[in-house]
Amino acid sequence: MEYMKLEDRLSKFKGAANESELQKMFKELAPAFLYGGYIQVRKEFQVFIRTVEFYFHSEKEDGIHDPIVYHRNGRDIDYLPYFPLMAINAHASGFDITFENEAFEYRASALIRSYEVKSKDGLFLKWEKNKEGKYMFVPSPDYAFNTQSTYLYTLLNGFSLGRNNDIFWVDSPRKPTVAIAEKTRQNVFKSESEFEYIKSNAHCERRWSFTREEKV
Repeated sequence: MEYMKLEDRLSKFKGAANESELQKMFKELAPAFLYGGYIQVRKEFQVFIRTVEFYFHSEKEDGIHDPIVYHRNGRDIDYLPYFPLMAINAHASGFDITFENEAFEYRASALIRSYEVKSKDGLFLKWEKNKEGKYMFVPSPDYAFNTQSTYLYTLLNGFSLGRNNDIFWVDSPRKPTVAIAEKTRQNVFKSESEFEYIKSNAHCERRWSFTREEKV
């Protein structure tokens, strides 16, 4: 497949008419997040996405609905303006890279579920509990990845966005050598309503989670 920048791939994404088609599109899009580059945080850190979870909610009555989506109409506020392409959305579950589309009336985002962090010295950084049971971010002499998606607040919160500012996406493609794992999303349950998230006891069966199982 010809290499294309993440921003260009997301700009070409226009949603899908059915879930089978959408599943295929997410599967094709996943490598761009997992192998296409990293998030640069000033000159201090590089954040590589290891697991990406996709979320998609159509604002149309006859569209594909994913009521767990945070940034959408009717969840907390009647109407929310659409995010620009590749905005970073911080919420209770972590950080999303968004690719919403007002013309096609859908919300779409990629949650960073697990990730590797490299310091400016090239060391992997990982969360470890200290004696008081609090997590600390410490350098690791070996390869390490992190699953604490909400802890990205420590690295990403408070920075301005954009290529000339504190946080920006760096396109740096790598070739996959191991198949990407495709699974259901973590802690996502079926909703008893299409538009309002009313959690049921049944886990959501949508396989919209993709993991790179090889090291950076």
